[in-house]
Amino acid sequence: MKNKCNINSLAQSVIVCIILGMGFMSNSAFAESVFLKDGSIIEGDIVKETDKATTVKTKEGKTVTIQRKDILRTLVNESYKTKMYIMKSNREVLGVYIVEEDNESYTYRTELQSAEEYKVNKDDVLFVSKIPHKEFIDEEVQKKAAELGIKKKYTREENLKWRAPFMRVAYSNYVQYDDELEYLFPEPAPALLLDIFFWRFRDEKGNGFDIMGRLRNHGRKADLNGGDPRTSKYEQIYSVTISPLPTNGYSTDFFLNSISGGLRYAYGWYVGYVMVQPYIFALYQYGMINSLIDYYDGVYNKTKEINMKAHGYQAGAGVDIGLFSYFGIFIEISYGYAKAKFANGEAYNFDGISVYYGVSWCTSFGLIE
Repeated sequence: MKNKCNINSLAQSVIVCIILGMGFMSNSAFAESVFLKDGSIIEGDIVKETDKATTVKTKEGKTVTIQRKDILRTLVNESYKTKMYIMKSNREVLGVYIVEEDNESYTYRTELQSAEEYKVNKDDVLFVSKIPHKEFIDEEVQKKAAELGIKKKYTREENLKWRAPFMRVAYSNYVQYDDELEYLFPEPAPALLLDIFFWRFRDEKGNGFDIMGRLRNHGRKADLNGGDPRTSKYEQIYSVTISPLPTNGYSTDFFLNSISGGLRYAYGWYVGYVMVQPYIFALYQYGMINSLIDYYDGVYNKTKEINMKAHGYQAGAGVDIGLFSYFGIFIEISYGYAKAKFANGEAYNFDGISVYYGVSWCTSFGLIE
């Protein structure tokens, strides 16, 4: 509330200063102003003019002779001293000093004692006013507030819309694989993911594209005995010999560790007190699959490990729910493809359909400093 009062007071001060400045500028008593090409302006009464020079008596009583080649223009009114506000058709507001006008354009300076002059076509101007437009005042207020270290107090809606997930973590206890893999590895292991959003190209409503990266780990396992009917299949895919005795148990598993990158598009609404943003995404996926079997071959206990590489993709959809300025939750369903071969040449898709539940840490994507 204190910040809001400070900014309101600052706005009032800016308006007062502008109006007083306009009043001060309009009180000068000199009739003629000679604009020089170096940007300076000499005010006074022209007492003599020739083809080569102009002589001016200044307000200090000095007589100054100016070469005609150095003169840019001579004005017999002082309206140019009043700061004017040009509203362009694209809603841009210019705070300027108009030093010349013709049927087609305005010539203006942003600083009176500067030689730099600009033109704006009248076709591009909505209106010209002595009173600054609200957008101009707001801009000046924000500049002054920044100088004084006063931070704008954003509304809850702005805080939610102008922040987007920068990092997310999630958990899944549901990943559906190929039927053959689920038959061979009946026990699911929890799936974990970490998302990082490197660039977020969002508009003022919080909608737009993200460039994201994803780290993920998931897999399945099995604890069986030598009499299980799947034993012969394990012997094939691992190229091992497993003791058929039911009393001799063995265990096996596989885990996919993947890194992915790609695009995400989010579009949502501020609903009640939360930000709801459905999204879709598509990622390229590179994975390393580690599979291990511990078994007894009738003589020794042995371990065999297989490492496989997999290239594929992930795609899916979800919804981000912004509960607080910096934190939110999300739910996502995705499909992944990462095909690789076991030792006997049999290939499987070691990814599948996943449902993730997670939390997100949100930061500004540029609209909040």
